[in-house]
Amino acid sequence: MTPPLPILRLHLTVRADSPLSLPPYAGSMLRGAFGHALLALSPLPHSSGKPCALFDRCAYCQVFAPPALPEHGLQKFTQMPAAFIIEPPQGEMRLAAGQHFGFGMVLVGRALEHLPILMQAWTRALRTGLGAAHSRCTLIHVEDENGHSLPLNETGPMAAFKPSPLPPAPQLGQQASLQLLTPLRLQQQGKPVKSQTLEARTLLITLARRWQLLLDVCLGAQAPQQDFAHLTAAASNIRLKAENLRWFDWGRYSQRQQQEMKLGGLLGQLHLHGDLSPFSELLHLGQWLHVGKNASFGLGGYRLLGNR
Repeated sequence: MTPPLPILRLHLTVRADSPLSLPPYAGSMLRGAFGHALLALSPLPHSSGKPCALFDRCAYCQVFAPPALPEHGLQKFTQMPAAFIIEPPQGEMRLAAGQHFGFGMVLVGRALEHLPILMQAWTRALRTGLGAAHSRCTLIHVEDENGHSLPLNETGPMAAFKPSPLPPAPQLGQQASLQLLTPLRLQQQGKPVKSQTLEARTLLITLARRWQLLLDVCLGAQAPQQDFAHLTAAASNIRLKAENLRWFDWGRYSQRQQQEMKLGGLLGQLHLHGDLSPFSELLHLGQWLHVGKNASFGLGGYRLLGNR
């Protein structure tokens, strides 16, 4: 089945023009630089985190900080999921001037309509500089998952760029395994889910909710609605076994709150057992969408390893 929203994963190659230190997890740093640059390119000023008067056309409002939908059926939200995910390089890096590094970015739904200005924002963010030292960088190449390059200096052709369709979702049987690539942050009753309390239902329904919210944000009244009663009943019959599951703590500095924040999550491998057929499409799409809190930083990334 073709997803009702287009999804595009891009790979960005960057040259450090001065010495650059990347923290062990650079997702928050990259997201902050991107957001500041995108805000600077907005047609109108923004204040107090509220959408601007042109929010239906503004890339910052539509992609980075989509406003909450009134009276949403799942939950009251102050902000909906962003239509992008940054997939940072893994591990701490120290680069000399002239060295390259790369990272990924996933765009969902209406974010693709703003592709030219999003690439302008990355160019601006990198030239302004990354990290505490504001190390200047240059965006030198962008390509999709199939190796198709995007022109960086011609906004017309880029505006017409069409993503290749995602590979078809596998039909899952009685088992599937997920390799957690970045820390998974789930919550249950307002508390972080640790290895001892992680259940298949929490994981699967959190993923279903994330997909539904993205559908609602991008498609409005035309968004297809998932049957959460059916999904919850099906998820309750799935067992989860963990392998090498561990808690990983990392920190980020919040400019808004002016303090260091600890954002831990789970790493390891998860094995799901039971009738997984209702979740085949969701688990497949989750490899692009990520799951759990702080997905726009790149947290909650996983690879679907297989099934039988």
